[in-house]
Amino acid sequence: MEKVRTRWKLVYIFLSIWLVSSIIRNPSLFAAQFVSGFVYGMILVMIALGLALILGLMGIINFAHGALFMLGAYLAFSVVSWFGLSFWAALIIAPLAIGLIGALMEVITLRPLHGSDPEAALLLTFGLTMMFEEAIRFVWGAQPKSYSTPSILTQPVNLGVTSVPSSRIFTVAIGMISLAVVYLLIVRTDFGLTIRAGVQDAEMTELAGVNLPIRFTAMFVIGAMLAGLAGVLRSAEVGLDPGMGGTFIIIVFVVIVIGGMGSFFGAIVGGLLIGWARFLVPGMLETAAYYTGIQAFNIQGIARVLPFLLMIIVLLDRPRGLFGEEGFLE
Repeated sequence: MEKVRTRWKLVYIFLSIWLVSSIIRNPSLFAAQFVSGFVYGMILVMIALGLALILGLMGIINFAHGALFMLGAYLAFSVVSWFGLSFWAALIIAPLAIGLIGALMEVITLRPLHGSDPEAALLLTFGLTMMFEEAIRFVWGAQPKSYSTPSILTQPVNLGVTSVPSSRIFTVAIGMISLAVVYLLIVRTDFGLTIRAGVQDAEMTELAGVNLPIRFTAMFVIGAMLAGLAGVLRSAEVGLDPGMGGTFIIIVFVVIVIGGMGSFFGAIVGGLLIGWARFLVPGMLETAAYYTGIQAFNIQGIARVLPFLLMIIVLLDRPRGLFGEEGFLE
């Protein structure tokens, strides 16, 4: 055990020196990539958190969560481009609409599967994903789209060594506020207490007069709204297309595996780790190539495989993920 700890300490020291050398070489690029990784990671966290809540409470692997994220983006596009409302209206309307869709999806299709094999819900939500994707192509078309955002979100923010669009700072702020609200709701309210009690012992909780199906539906709605909100924030910055849901849901499942199945804090840590790794590691490899003269370090396209490499590294040391203990809110 002591040898393992020593080995990991050496790895941390090596990575720290490598990271510091990258910062010294190009501090402005590092700052810009750090913020980009924070923004991307926060989008992953918001999607993964809803998925982790649903998985931790109901044991349902909701493959359609990515479709809800994508649908939130398209509803925001419709609110702004079709109905002529502001982005601020879309920021409220789209997540609420996704929450309603999530409630209908849980009550009509998923509630009858509570207590059944996880494979049944997985297959069902996979089918729902295909239905949502085809409906989006039918209504909005298959071409990528974008919509206008308020000028205040396009203004640069000076970080000293570089400038970033204010939309990225806004995304991080909204994401952090959302996480704080959900955490307080689960930990500091009677509603959250009954939810956690229902996870531990559903029969005794219902005997105490708690309507667990309604509360589980409410948590499903919260998870769906988080996905819809993430879709609005992501589409406002980079646009939207019918493939965005499938792309993100795969990475989000990696986030869940890294953080630990059903773990609130694991979803946060896993999402941020992937976000920063995706944007910082290519720059660190470029630094290694610069100082050593070995251009093989500068691997093209490494960002696409980094989430999966990070998952493998974590699982080799912690097969259950970083926070993968039994229960909810470990």
